[in-house]
Amino acid sequence: MKLNRRNFAQLSALFAASGSVGSIWAQAAKDGVAAARAPDAIYALVDYCLNTQYEALPAAVVEATKVQILDTVAVTLPALNADGIRQLFSWAQDTGGKAESLVLGTKVRLPAEVALRLNASMAATLEFDDTYEPSLMHASCVTVPTALATADLVKGVSGKELITAVALGTDIACRLSRAGSPGLSPFIVGWDPTPMYGILAAAMVAGRLLGLTQKQMVAAVGLAYHQMSGNAQASVDGTLAKRLGGGFASYDGLMSARLAKHGVFGSDNVLEGFKGLFKQYHGGKFSKESLLGGLGTQFAGLDIAPKPYPSCRGGHVAIDGTLELVKTHNILPEQVEKVTIYSPPGEMMLLGAPIDKKRNPKTIVEAQFSNPWMVAVAIQDREVSLRHFTDQALQRADLKALTQRMFTVEDKGLVRPDGGPGFARVEIQTRDGKTYLKEVNYAKGDPKNPMSPAEYEKKFYECTDAAKMKRVQAQQLLKRLQKLEAEKNVSALQESMAI
Repeated sequence: MKLNRRNFAQLSALFAASGSVGSIWAQAAKDGVAAARAPDAIYALVDYCLNTQYEALPAAVVEATKVQILDTVAVTLPALNADGIRQLFSWAQDTGGKAESLVLGTKVRLPAEVALRLNASMAATLEFDDTYEPSLMHASCVTVPTALATADLVKGVSGKELITAVALGTDIACRLSRAGSPGLSPFIVGWDPTPMYGILAAAMVAGRLLGLTQKQMVAAVGLAYHQMSGNAQASVDGTLAKRLGGGFASYDGLMSARLAKHGVFGSDNVLEGFKGLFKQYHGGKFSKESLLGGLGTQFAGLDIAPKPYPSCRGGHVAIDGTLELVKTHNILPEQVEKVTIYSPPGEMMLLGAPIDKKRNPKTIVEAQFSNPWMVAVAIQDREVSLRHFTDQALQRADLKALTQRMFTVEDKGLVRPDGGPGFARVEIQTRDGKTYLKEVNYAKGDPKNPMSPAEYEKKFYECTDAAKMKRVQAQQLLKRLQKLEAEKNVSALQESMAI
């Protein structure tokens, strides 16, 4: 029965007589009538995603999106043999299927969703992917691989259309993550925003490139919502599951879009329904202004922060502070008596406690989420790079000894007022009785502390070298990505990445 004002009173009276269960359904009936009067906010996002053209994107957004795509491709290429990815790739090849989309960095084609699951997982694996700091959302590891895999599936997608799909999908992912639980870190609430909101953004990116109608796109997002997950326990435990969340979300998002194109429909009231995202997952607490304010004129992609170090973004302020202290004062590892790292509650939970585990990471993921490890590396080698997050690095006696001199302290005064990774304060005490202190508010890569073009290029070549790509090939790839808007068919661009 379709709800309207006329039959709502009858339903309410019937349900009210049924006790608590009845009251729940009475509320559902009320929400149904409200939905009939005002479409769910998902319609505004869908129309925005489907109807915005490349020419409507500000020049700054185009350039930021090109950097975002370049950076994501770079951090994806070296990850194919990483633990978790290696097994996923082997399983995908064993199970086979229709050759639709490329696994990036290879000549292997797999079913589009399967290739996408690998590519998106690879993009997140090295913890080198960029971050939308206001909500700790890693949008790029979902939106960029989804756009590439879908473009490879449909063929003939231009660089301009790829840029547009990524720019819009990223903006939507970040808006969704910022709107949920306003004022709170998603990790404090218990969610990992990347797979949680990424699945909806992936459905829309794929849907745009597949040419869905508005009705089909809403259906795709509804199907994606039905598969939503994204708890933060993998980050807390430091397990390989952390690497796969964006891949799972991307797979399901593309699958949802393809199902919708074939006539399968999901829920309409994805965001504001009685059991929609913001009520079911956030207890009704969300900011509609954050979700829809400035839609089409303000783009979250401009606030994306690339990473200069391959580790949890929340630890980069501590790394920056440590590097500045040791270089400015020429502090040598053997001179260090004690290091105290002060962090706000969210970073303390992820990066600072329990202290014994953080001092003694057993896996690469644990090291990527350990402030003691990152700071020890910065003191010992005066840099933090891919070579410090390997099984070999975890066995280094000098680093293991230095981590034992690390201490972590929670400081609520270091919470960042505008959201995102908190501030950090690093205190180094030397054996001659001196104390050096540095507080860092915005890590390198933040829009308030941006990376330079030279730093982007250095990172790109660090990644392509790690992937064993020849320098000539890497140079050609860099030039094409820097001029992405000139590409006529991004499938050809992906083919050029094979190592």
